[in-house]
Amino acid sequence: MSTEWNKVNVRSCLIIFGLALVVLVSVASAQMQQSPMAKNGPTLWTVLVGGEAKFDDQGLGQGGTWQFLRFYPENITVNVGDTIIWKINSTDPHTVLIDMPGETVPSFYIPEGVGSQRMILNPLAVFAGPTLGSAKFNGEGLVSSGQLSKEPVFPKEYNITFTKAGTFEYYCALHRLMRGNVTVQPAGTPYPKTLAQIDNEVASLLIEDMQATLKAEPEIKNVSTHPGPNGTIVHEVKMGYGDGHIALHKFIPSNLTIHAGDSVEWTQTEMDACHTVTFTSGGKVPIPVIAEPNKKGPPTLIINPEMLTPAGSTTYNGTGYFNSGIIWGTSWPIPGLHNYSLIFDTPGTYKYISLWRQNMSGQITVLAKR
Repeated sequence: MSTEWNKVNVRSCLIIFGLALVVLVSVASAQMQQSPMAKNGPTLWTVLVGGEAKFDDQGLGQGGTWQFLRFYPENITVNVGDTIIWKINSTDPHTVLIDMPGETVPSFYIPEGVGSQRMILNPLAVFAGPTLGSAKFNGEGLVSSGQLSKEPVFPKEYNITFTKAGTFEYYCALHRLMRGNVTVQPAGTPYPKTLAQIDNEVASLLIEDMQATLKAEPEIKNVSTHPGPNGTIVHEVKMGYGDGHIALHKFIPSNLTIHAGDSVEWTQTEMDACHTVTFTSGGKVPIPVIAEPNKKGPPTLIINPEMLTPAGSTTYNGTGYFNSGIIWGTSWPIPGLHNYSLIFDTPGTYKYISLWRQNMSGQITVLAKR
């Protein structure tokens, strides 16, 4: 095991130990409380949207952020009249949607339709509705937070007040396995868990996800090469890592040294995240989404065709715009390839990015032919 990964394990164990202390404190606090009873008035509950853990060096290039694709807690019981506030808790953006039972989950990305070849961001998922910042849910219709993000232009939280008893599933339109349930009891019913017990549950879930990142280490490091034509070598690069519950948005490895004539094959290894492999060769970086005015409502958000569609040939010499097109997550039911390959025939050092996550970058150093 590498020195870098030993450092990660030490840091991770310290973090887990710290979280364990939080659990112990929460348990002690919960034990001191009386049986959970409903208050005289409505109660405000909090659900964290997503989670993350950051390391200084994971041996995968500088930085590195694990994303936890989960609500904390996933399942919660409240009473009629209570409000849940969902708060963004990660670098990854997320959404919160609640619909009537049996309805199809709105996809975040959809074809524009009506003869158009364009892909757009689904207004039902990306824009808040029926109101901005908060909503009331009576078991009918759809309520949507829109995109929640730590970026300045997006909201950081969304409130929903429940006015009808029942059990309602909620989910994130960006991450298909990220979902939970809200059980709404009649007003005045005793709660099954106190706020302190829920804090304890959240801390345990965070520890569980931290431990999952450590277990994923061997799979992340497992990259390979195989023989190519005429004595060349094909080098594998993973486009992130993700099993639907944890994700690492990094090219693995981020820095790769090869020889002229060799090829690199990028393979999608995330279930929910989409990526591109894009060499701009010093040119302008395309924006991911284009906002087109719409007189009837919010703007139409179009996935930039320069990002969506492939560009360039099969051999890269350090010049021109080369793009894989969007490589969709393996769980997304959208047609398309899950890998991209380029031959490098000219010595030099070439940087590339994922247009959808422009802080996700890599570098290929090409040496002279063997």
